[in-house]
Parts: sequence; structure tokens; C-alpha cells
Amino acid sequence: MKLNRGIYRSTSRFTQESVLLEFEHIIQVNDPANHELPMLTRSQLWEGLVLRARRPDRFNSSLQVTTKEYAEDEFERVIDVGDAKFYELVMLYQDEKIHTQTMEEYDQIDAESVTHLEEPEEGYLFVRFSYRREIDEDGSVDVSEHLKSAYLETDRDAIALIRMFAESGLFGESID
Repeated sequence: MKLNRGIYRSTSRFTQESVLLEFEHIIQVNDPANHELPMLTRSQLWEGLVLRARRPDRFNSSLQVTTKEYAEDEFERVIDVGDAKFYELVMLYQDEKIHTQTMEEYDQIDAESVTHLEEPEEGYLFVRFSYRREIDEDGSVDVSEHLKSAYLETDRDAIALIRMFAESGLFGESID
């Protein structure tokens, strides 16, 4: 069962060297009015999001990932995908948000993402995904629109996979 609702807002800003894409969308995880969709607890959702941060290769088999722990809530992540390699610093803010930033000391794009849990009312869980990154626009393809679509699809798939992991008992609490 996949909840395919995503509300998004985006902006693009130009710099002298490249285009800066800023994009965010919100995915509703729980809807207490929909009794056909099993509810995730906040704890299960957090565990799933942390798993995705620590092991993105569990969510996308084309990635190879290594990590170096700095503290319980901070680590370096190296992602190999095809010919590209990304060096990122990941910071976990317990039960609230995950902040990822590419590391400046490596020759790579400047990119940042924030995954933020929101619960405006008890039982109504949402995840706000915010992205900021440099992109090269060559005029032949609308790279920013392609990336926005890819981010939304990837994040929806991640929430569906987190739900499946929770249903299988991977996380600490049983799913409702």
C-alpha cells in the first residue's frame, strides 16, 4: 500500500556559476481517517528515515555506501553511483530532522537536504523533504524539473519501503 500524496513547492535561483535548485515537498504518511492504510508510529517512521540516511543502498540497489561515524548523531557518508562519488556529512536531530550536506573539501556539487518529521495533530504524520543543490543547465533538457520529479518519486518510494519494513517487524514497535 503506497500513499501517493505529495504536495510540493519549489523555487530556482541563479548564481553566476550555476543554477541553484531549491525544492521541497511534503508526503503525508498517516491519515487516521483512512482505515485501509496501516498507521506508522513516529518512532517507526524515524527509525526508517535514519535507516535511509545510514544505508541509502537499502533503498536504492544502484548505490554503494560507506560511512565513518563521528558521533551517535553525526557521520560521514560516501556514496558511489556509477562514475560519481559524493562525500556528505549527515547530522541526526533525534525524532525531528536529518540534515545532509556535501563536504566542501571534495570536488563535487554543493548540495544539501533536510528531512523533517511533522505532526500537526496526533496521529497525522508528514515528512517534509527539502533540497538545495547546484545544477548545470545546458538548455536542451530541463534538468531542474527532472530532478524535482525524481526526488518526489524516490521519497514516495522510500516511505512505502519504510512502511513495508515496519510491517515486517524490522523496527522496534509493531505497526497498527
